[in-house]
Amino acid sequence: MSVKKLLTSSIKRMRKTDNLLGLLDETILDVCLICNEESWLLSLTGNTISISQYNNETSHVTIHGDREAMKTLFNGDEFLLNLKKRGDLSATGRLRDLLLLESLWYLSKDLRLRDNS
Repeated sequence: MSVKKLLTSSIKRMRKTDNLLGLLDETILDVCLICNEESWLLSLTGNTISISQYNNETSHVTIHGDREAMKTLFNGDEFLLNLKKRGDLSATGRLRDLLLLESLWYLSKDLRLRDNS
């Protein structure tokens, strides 16, 4: 499965999670996601989340890793900072932004997956 499909799936879960988008009311955050040959820009603007092809735009956060690390992150199975600490992926940006992203992915984790944790 491509990184775009994994990312799209995680965004669908975010949109379905009650009150999660309300946390983003005044957020403006662009995230560059790089995995092998794929580069995507995740834009969070207010309660709108969008994905586009990354074309060297300025971003607040950059996350670089392999597909398995991205899958683990997008599914909410592991926190971004833990993945970074272990060296599974690299992430640059303000700590506040990194914490917001890891919270979004964790809080949108499938309930089925949460019950198995």
